[in-house]
Amino acid sequence: MLPSLFIQRLTLILTLATNLLTYYAYGQNIQPNIVFVLADDFGYNDIGYHSSQISVGQAGEKRCHLRELLRPAHLYTNSEPTFVRAIHTGLQHGIIEPEQPNALPLDCPTITDQLKRAGYSTHMVGKWHLGFYEDAYLPWKRGFDTYYGYLTQSENYFTHTAPFNIKNGKPYLDFRSEMTPVRNESGHYSTHIFTSKAIDLVHSHNRSKARFDML
Repeated sequence: MLPSLFIQRLTLILTLATNLLTYYAYGQNIQPNIVFVLADDFGYNDIGYHSSQISVGQAGEKRCHLRELLRPAHLYTNSEPTFVRAIHTGLQHGIIEPEQPNALPLDCPTITDQLKRAGYSTHMVGKWHLGFYEDAYLPWKRGFDTYYGYLTQSENYFTHTAPFNIKNGKPYLDFRSEMTPVRNESGHYSTHIFTSKAIDLVHSHNRSKARFDML
């Protein structure tokens, strides 16, 4: 279970952020664009403000004091747009394996479902991992206008393949742009591909409509 203190702090942060965005939006009579970046399995020493050799630029130099509000050393979280793994939705006691006929229930709205109701365009680059055994559970059917990435829990960063069944270990391509398999990126590092795609999304932004990008 999530630590209760962490839940309280996270709720406070999200509430404050929402209120600030709402205040700004109403004051300026605009809807703010949102870029949500979430790192899965992010190591403690993978970021500059923990004295890592990996620099995060000026924000890191200011030491990002927000981290003091989110201090649990180990937390079972995910990179999906619901912010909680299947174990926290009551689906099962672990991750959704590729061959399982399980997915985030359709009566569980995602953040993008709500943002689309508010008039946002919505885009996702990266890992889905909320189930895909029927069309209705695919990311472009769960609130995202566009999707570019992989559907399962992990992939090979260069071949972009993953075993469908853990027991036999036979790899298959798990990389797509909505319904279209991406077959021309073999040998290219996933992080670089996703970064380039995210930049392209920003450059192609239609300024007449607010947008939400999840990376």
